[in-house]
Amino acid sequence: MSLTISEKFTPDNKKPVTLEDGDICIAASYSVGEVDIRRNSGAGRVLVFDRELNAKGALWTGEEGLVIGLEYCPLSRTLLVSDVSSQTVKRFSRAGDMLPSFPDMQGKPFGVMAAAPDGAIVIGEHIKGDKFPFLGGGEIYKFAADGSLLQHFAAEHDPGKFGFHGVTNMALADGGSRAVYISETGKRIMQYDLAGGQQLDDLFTLAADGEKSTSGLAMTADGRILLATVTGAALYSPTGEVIKEYDIPCDRGWSAVRISVAGDSFFIANFFTGRLEERDLATGDILKATDTGLTYRLASIAEIS
Repeated sequence: MSLTISEKFTPDNKKPVTLEDGDICIAASYSVGEVDIRRNSGAGRVLVFDRELNAKGALWTGEEGLVIGLEYCPLSRTLLVSDVSSQTVKRFSRAGDMLPSFPDMQGKPFGVMAAAPDGAIVIGEHIKGDKFPFLGGGEIYKFAADGSLLQHFAAEHDPGKFGFHGVTNMALADGGSRAVYISETGKRIMQYDLAGGQQLDDLFTLAADGEKSTSGLAMTADGRILLATVTGAALYSPTGEVIKEYDIPCDRGWSAVRISVAGDSFFIANFFTGRLEERDLATGDILKATDTGLTYRLASIAEIS
């Protein structure tokens, strides 16, 4: 009998793993005992799948917390891993080795990350709140390629269902000068001018009385917006017209999304069930899928290129 992911990739069974073109990395912290949405933190882990979505190994951050953000920077050829609980950002080489951390990136409840074409890294504070344990400014931070802090921006938020989410998902546009982002469980698709240092008008908002809420966000090269909406996913024009409603089973928890490097497909993960899929962007057809069995873990997706 083959081992499950939970049994195979554990802190006492660490093995080397390399990052190769086409690999898919998933934020999937390791925890023990009965897991629920309030108790899902543990050893910092990133699962690495090959292009066919076969699990090939795991990277370990050495922290206890909850891995939230992943971003691969093609320019530096490094994978960045953010942990909102331990307030750390770790870096891994293509060889799977942990690299020295950038000091300026530590000490904030960072989550979503995005690499600009020049190698700069833009990171959002996952939490906006002033009461423990929800402590954070909910700001957007921009770092140079060498990890030094360039600027931070007091971006607006959407209170959503829970009220403590800051910048939870984000994509960069206009050569990295504009951030398009959401606050999880909200209705607004917001944007911030990083070059000019100012909040811009929302791209669009979801219907206030509709079932859809914002959960995950990705952007195509031509500016279309892919949203995970908790119960499914849809593709929108830059002004909010629905281009495609994807026929995705209405299991709650669809959250993490990522447009493939090729641009013709997307990856989507269900935070509640642990299912990971690759679908055709135009048709929505399932291209590949795997059920990891990891509930309340799959928080972010990155593709190595």
